Amino acid sequence: MRMCIAMAVVGLLVLAVPATGQLYLEFGAAPVRDPIPPDGSPWHELFPNFCIMHTQTGYGDNGDGVVSVCDMIYIDGQPHHIIWTGPTYYLYGDTGPAFYEPTGEPGGIPIGQTWHEVAPNFCVEHTVIEWEDADGDGEVSHCDIIQFEDGSAWHVEEIRLDITVVPGSPVEESTWGKIKAVFGF
Repeated sequence: MRMCIAMAVVGLLVLAVPATGQLYLEFGAAPVRDPIPPDGSPWHELFPNFCIMHTQTGYGDNGDGVVSVCDMIYIDGQPHHIIWTGPTYYLYGDTGPAFYEPTGEPGGIPIGQTWHEVAPNFCVEHTVIEWEDADGDGEVSHCDIIQFEDGSAWHVEEIRLDITVVPGSPVEESTWGKIKAVFGF
């Protein structure tokens, strides 16, 4: 019995820790589909090391002209593959500030959506049960009020561009060489 409990605890811990080298970064107050920031732009690390600042030193777009999945971003001179993009909701409540991102498709009415806490308590999920659309725009925006299933209420301070990246390229360095060899190039 103890072994089963220990295995379950280890399994939960593994699920709560991101893949090696994975970073959650945010780019200030910018719309989710904002044009690609210029080199030299600052990126704020949300996890695993909250509040470390990084500098964008290059960018490889997938052709759509905006920050999106499958782009390459160079952070502090190192290549990173973008595996998720979306909003970071910077909220303020009774316990202070917190950063959340939606687990599904962002946008629209948030009631019923599950949001993943990135900081200060990484990997805690909450379901939005109430939403006060302060400006009536039909989207989560500045000054809206969000209430989670635990009864906590949060003021939306800002919505920022959030990316999740992993180091390197998703393609093996030798793949192109293998393809060229097959065709005799």
